Amino acid sequence: MQVTSWVVEQPGLAMVLQTRDETPGPGEVLIQVTACGVCHTDLGYFYDGVPTRHPFPLTLGHEISGRVVATGPGADVWLGADVVVPAVIPCGDCPACRAGRGQICPTQVFPGNDVHGGFGSHVRVPALGLCRVPDLTNAATNPAGLDLAALSVIADAVSTPYQAAVRADVQPGDAAIWVGTGGVGGFGVQICAALGAHVVAIDIDDGRLQGMAAHGAALTINSTPTDARALEHPHGTG
Repeated sequence: MQVTSWVVEQPGLAMVLQTRDETPGPGEVLIQVTACGVCHTDLGYFYDGVPTRHPFPLTLGHEISGRVVATGPGADVWLGADVVVPAVIPCGDCPACRAGRGQICPTQVFPGNDVHGGFGSHVRVPALGLCRVPDLTNAATNPAGLDLAALSVIADAVSTPYQAAVRADVQPGDAAIWVGTGGVGGFGVQICAALGAHVVAIDIDDGRLQGMAAHGAALTINSTPTDARALEHPHGTG
């Protein structure tokens, strides 16, 4: 199948729209991209010359949602499914994966780093680990009325702070402090609040802090004018 994507040929230079052929191999799927979030990692690759594992030219983007439109051998069960693509896809079979350490899998696939990513019409990735999206037209399974595009950031900006909250064992009544309330931090504030924690949001942007106050933060602090020692000892004691 012919697909198009925005390709980075050199860091900092305008992306180029290119066409290529993609055919899913064994255990792979081809996904028609509905949406792809822009992560700060992408900005590092593009503006700052942070090296990717696959050299440029490369299509960036790893926060992907879409529909499976073609499958390779062994992946036919995914055909037609709406999915969120994990930002990092471990192999599932190496010693690290079998030990539950897929994050250090030596053959993991990171879209927009190891292979072409989601800033295009389609993306080809392993089927292993895909997150199947329930029927979004059904109010029972989608009470918030979300669409598939809105779910793309689950791949990283939502799953990363969620995993942090799980590993920290955040419980109702705990204090949770988030320093920086942009993408990951903004979702982290909301996740910890949903888990019942009293959340402190710290940032240098009053607009972000206002948003966090409206979405779960019990206390917001702009760190720019803040005297850290006075904050630690509010009554000026040593």
